[in-house]
Amino acid sequence: MHGTAWLMVLLTAVAGWVDAVAYVRDGEVFVANQTGNAVFLAVQIAERAAPGVSHIRVTVGDDAFGPLASLIGFCLGVAASVLPLRRARRRGDTTPPWHLLAIEALMLAAVVLLAGTPREIRLALAAAAMGLQSVYAAGVAMRGVTTTTLTGTLVALISTLADDPGRRARQAMLLLSGVWIAYTVGAWGGAAAGLTWSIGTAHGLAALAAGAAAFAVWREAAAKT
Repeated sequence: MHGTAWLMVLLTAVAGWVDAVAYVRDGEVFVANQTGNAVFLAVQIAERAAPGVSHIRVTVGDDAFGPLASLIGFCLGVAASVLPLRRARRRGDTTPPWHLLAIEALMLAAVVLLAGTPREIRLALAAAAMGLQSVYAAGVAMRGVTTTTLTGTLVALISTLADDPGRRARQAMLLLSGVWIAYTVGAWGGAAAGLTWSIGTAHGLAALAAGAAAFAVWREAAAKT
């Protein structure tokens, strides 16, 4: 896999890491997988709309504020990408700018500084970082690689396997499999870190990884100019 593919694998591992840290430390909330948060919110709304009607034992989160903060933070992160993207387009650059990854690293680092604040603030910052990462991955435009969710990756992997057994398909399958494994390994590491380390330490490592990705993209762009 070439450098950009390895970068996508690294970013996917970061997403799995922060997702797992948020899930085990901040009340079963995701910061990358916003589909899960939408389900959590829907369950909360259903319970509040018809309280006391359930005759089965179910376990849901304590409140809806965590998933809502994550969703809002993710949207704000996507919105924050508009200015760097606009500047890049004005320069005629069609590739996503390294600034997006740099801002992501800064947002994750901010979680380290604000580790003692209410969980909604931490969730919003981490989710905003994942929103920026999602925009960067969309600009790279590798089929099935979003770095923050795996459903599309699974669809692309299986459809590629069924469609074309040639060399290009094998390369695509290698990348997609690597992305899937990276998220899983990252989530395992994030869960272990979330259960044993401080929130600041766990997010500090994620910030370092995102910063390394930003530096690699910057160095590659500088070498081309």
